[in-house]
Amino acid sequence: MDVRDAKPEDAAGIAAVARASWHAAYDDLLGADTVEATVDSWYDTDSLREEIHETAEGSGCFLVADAGGVIGFANAGPARDWEGDPAGPDAFFSRLYVAPDSWGEGIGTKLTATVARRLADAGLERVWLEVFEANERGRSFYESVGFERTGSVTETFGGRDVTTVHLSVPVTALVEATPAVE
Repeated sequence: MDVRDAKPEDAAGIAAVARASWHAAYDDLLGADTVEATVDSWYDTDSLREEIHETAEGSGCFLVADAGGVIGFANAGPARDWEGDPAGPDAFFSRLYVAPDSWGEGIGTKLTATVARRLADAGLERVWLEVFEANERGRSFYESVGFERTGSVTETFGGRDVTTVHLSVPVTALVEATPAVE
């Protein structure tokens, strides 16, 4: 398995991983129809290709875990929309998904390690993310690598009230908590 920069031709594989991951993680929380609509909207392959291209030209990173095809992906970059932590994170970890049949194999950790080093190399100091509070698997993973809760918001998503937790960590601590990728 290789962690590398995403290429526009990875868009369909990224969308497939997103669809499988969202269904496995969120069907019980949001309902399968809402998951389908969300993935269709947020992971449209044309939009993904454009985002991958724009990320390659900017200061963020869009990575894939490749094992003869995309089995995971992550994306992060300069912070957006921060209203919580007084330390003022300057980086946002927007996506981390692994194909459900590869959960527990360390792929998320390898992707996170690469993201952490890229953020550190870009001179970013603190990273934040959002995760559904009901996503115990996701929250537990992030907490295991040093993210701490800094706030939450409850909002309507697909007609259901859900709580989103905000977590953040100093980038240097995230680098220390994740093994270097070989």
